[in-house]
Amino acid sequence: MQTAALTNTKGKFLKLDMRKIYRFVPVEYKAGEALPLGGDIYYECGDCNGIVNSVPHLPSACECGNMTGNKGAITIKKPEVVTPVRGKLK
Repeated sequence: MQTAALTNTKGKFLKLDMRKIYRFVPVEYKAGEALPLGGDIYYECGDCNGIVNSVPHLPSACECGNMTGNKGAITIKKPEVVTPVRGKLK
């Protein structure tokens, strides 16, 4: 299952299967360029297949910890394994 971990009001992470809500399609991206950003752009982790928004406003992370974000900023430890995708509601 591809999940994103979001926190609840008690600071504990919730697992949310983003693929049940969104349809994801790859975004054209050349290696070495900056990853694209936007409200409809998500990043898929190649290590754990987790999906995190490129501009997360809630605390979120992929399961392996490669991507973590909050307050509109994301930190990626290994950008070479991240694939940008565009999410559209099903």
